[in-house]
Parts: sequence; C-alpha cells; structure tokens
Amino acid sequence: MLLTLQDFPRQDPAEFLYTLSAACLEHTERLGDTDMACLNDEQHTLTAYCYLDSQVQEGGFVQLIAEGYGEYIFNNPLADSLRRWRIKPTPKILDQAKSLYQKHGGDIEKLSENGTPLDEIRKQFPEFEELDGDYYETADTDLAAAAGYVAANWAKFAELAE
Repeated sequence: MLLTLQDFPRQDPAEFLYTLSAACLEHTERLGDTDMACLNDEQHTLTAYCYLDSQVQEGGFVQLIAEGYGEYIFNNPLADSLRRWRIKPTPKILDQAKSLYQKHGGDIEKLSENGTPLDEIRKQFPEFEELDGDYYETADTDLAAAAGYVAANWAKFAELAE
C-alpha cells in the first residue's frame, strides 16, 4: 500500500504526524499484525513518537507508564531514532525519563494495574514533573522538526508493507 503526501494535512505538525501514524496503525490492524512487524523502522519511530506525545501531553510521563507504554517507549531506540531525525531536546528528556522508568516503572505499572487513580500515582513520583515541563516546552518545536523530517523523507514512510 502506497500513501501519498497530499492525502495528509500539513498545516499543523501534530495533526500531520498523528494522521500518518493512525494510517500505519490502521494498516497493521487490517493485517492482524499485532506486533506491527509490517512497519519499517521509520514508521515505528513515528508511531512511538505519537504515542509518547499523546500520553505525555495528556498526563505526563507517569500516565505514559501507567497506561503500559513504558516498555515500548523506553526499551526501544526511540531517542536514538529521533536524534537521527535531527531532533535534540526530546531525546535528552527521554534519556532522563528512561532512568526514572528503570527505577520506578514497575511500581507505577503495579499501582495502575491495582486501580490506583493516576493523580495518586503522580503524587508518589514527583520527580517526573520536571521532565513533563521540559517536554511541554519543547514539544511544538520538536513536532515541527519531526513533521519536516517526515515530509522531506516521504519515501521512508509512504509504503506500508503487506
């Protein structure tokens, strides 16, 4: 399946990236590909970055971990891939968040699984708050840089394997 750049909104970088990521995820669902093996490295990076952004923008890194995305974000080379995309602030934040995830991730996930409200979990792990703030400050700039990379390297994103 080949996607065309003209089919995706370009005014808002986040909307552009999220719409493309959604197309990738819809494709994996149609194929029944729960491991997303049909996506190439660039498409995986895009998808992970959109998961990261949506979760952190909504409820910070604690929410990202509590919702079960910690392993996908921190145990994969997302930060390194974003560096290849010439994005600098977000990977630095991810490196710091990964250290906190390694220290507290299991506890956050366990609390979430036991039904502890997110606000209570967040209060127990205030060290993530500074990273949340750092992420919010850089998100718009980094999303714009990511959108620019994707548009400039469209061929790496356009073909969805069967």
